[in-house]
Amino acid sequence: MDFDLEELAAIIELLDKADFRHFSFEKGDLRITVSRDGNVPQQPRAATPAAPAQAAPSQRVVADQAPDDDEVVITAPLLGTFYRSPKPGEPPYVEIGDKVAPDTVLCIVEVMKLMNSVPAGVSGEVTKIFAADGELVEYGSPLFAIRAIA
Repeated sequence: MDFDLEELAAIIELLDKADFRHFSFEKGDLRITVSRDGNVPQQPRAATPAAPAQAAPSQRVVADQAPDDDEVVITAPLLGTFYRSPKPGEPPYVEIGDKVAPDTVLCIVEVMKLMNSVPAGVSGEVTKIFAADGELVEYGSPLFAIRAIA
């Protein structure tokens, strides 16, 4: 890939100063899509081979298990590598059954050596984990299901 972190930093700086709702950028195999309102128009994506899951004990829901009606699905905010813990060998941020607040960090998604924390966004109980530690996730991929607590 002929794209470096300086170019990414320049794009981020420009976006910070710009007034926009949706932004898409493509260069070679790199595709960046940013939305200020969280609703990015769906675009066709090429199939991306998943990274092999790490052989660590990890609670994971079968991919075809759908969330229940009373669950909120937390999705990947961007394409990157999903990590359940802050560092290798450390305990995961959350497990199934954990109670979370809106600002509770559930995981991180790494893209180009930048670690992006993913907050719960709601108060509730973690009921499902859809991605495996070390797995490549796409924008909008389901990561967790949380049963909201009023």
